[in-house]
Amino acid sequence: FEYMAAGLPVVASDFPVWRDIVDGAKCGLLVDPSDPSAIAQAIDTLLSDPLAAETMGMNGQRAVIERYSWEAEQHALVGLYQRLLAPATEPGSD
Repeated sequence: FEYMAAGLPVVASDFPVWRDIVDGAKCGLLVDPSDPSAIAQAIDTLLSDPLAAETMGMNGQRAVIERYSWEAEQHALVGLYQRLLAPATEPGSD
């Protein structure tokens, strides 16, 4: 998220959670983390196409601002904390 916030395209491991984020934001490339040649190829792809890399970087920055920032997530997180910390009600006291 720090690289996305900085407007840099990302090369991320192709795991489901990262796939959702990176593909969803169109902010980078996904690779098999155990395949060094795939990682090198992804980096080479970004270096050889600066316009695409810049677009991915801008997409990531926008995603951080709109979806992954405190401003975007605060209500959900505070609500979760309030539910978790709320005193339990006694059975039958409704």
